Amino acid sequence: MKFARGLAVAIVLLFSVFACGQASRPVDPAKITKLVSLLQENHYDYHTTRSPSVFTIHFVGEHIKDIKLILAIGDDPDADLIVFVTVTEKRHMPVTTDFMRLLLEQNHVMDQTKIGYDKDGDLEVRIDGSMRLADATYLQHIIEQVKNVSDELYGMILPSLMN
Repeated sequence: MKFARGLAVAIVLLFSVFACGQASRPVDPAKITKLVSLLQENHYDYHTTRSPSVFTIHFVGEHIKDIKLILAIGDDPDADLIVFVTVTEKRHMPVTTDFMRLLLEQNHVMDQTKIGYDKDGDLEVRIDGSMRLADATYLQHIIEQVKNVSDELYGMILPSLMN
């Protein structure tokens, strides 16, 4: 009985270590350096976070007073630059077909951006890009797209949001 229990604990620990190793693959430092260089080239007032591969930029919008734009570098070779804004939290959104239809329509209308729910159910606007293709103009374009679409979308949904 002790052997079986010990074996079960060892298997759980082994899978935990393996899963942690998979989830926290280090990001290529050259990609981080390139992103920082492009942010500086565009004169963005960016801030670092606890993660060396995640940065934030704050903007003032017409509808959102503090647009917190997040840039993250991932390990997907085709889409390793993620730029997004959390437009509103799940708890503020109505769960109605009219609200969701508006979001689907805007997802179709807005160029390049994806409008959807993140893993927590919060509403986000995002673009997945490529650091391999990124230059200063490309980065500025996707940052402006995500910022502007987020602010415009928030203005559209504001009357529907709950406190």
